[in-house]
Amino acid sequence: MNACEMLLRSKWIVIPVWSAPLGVTQINWKLPAHVGLVRGIAFTQSEYEDEFSQERIGEVSLQMNDKLTHPLNYDIRKQSKLHRLDKAEIKLHQPICGGTNVTGFYKNLTDKEHKLSLYLHCEIIQ
Repeated sequence: MNACEMLLRSKWIVIPVWSAPLGVTQINWKLPAHVGLVRGIAFTQSEYEDEFSQERIGEVSLQMNDKLTHPLNYDIRKQSKLHRLDKAEIKLHQPICGGTNVTGFYKNLTDKEHKLSLYLHCEIIQ
């Protein structure tokens, strides 16, 4: 292998977000320096998922690369308990500058406190 070749492997990075009823939670998560690309994103909700009376429960917005890119603004919908990440992944192709922060917000549109987990599907440069 020469100096220009890099080994890539896939890894999921989890960002937990706690949200107060009808609140807005800021997201600020530092990615490891060896992340080179975000291939996709998926979401899971806390155990309150079946108690939501409305279909749309929130909105998430993410910025990357020191706020130079805005790859995602997405409505979060109520999910079933049989939710699989590989089936619900939103495809992205966002190159990452090493060690950047993922910033943004999650807006809770329900009257219930809950946790949203953001799963970033990343390519790791070795």
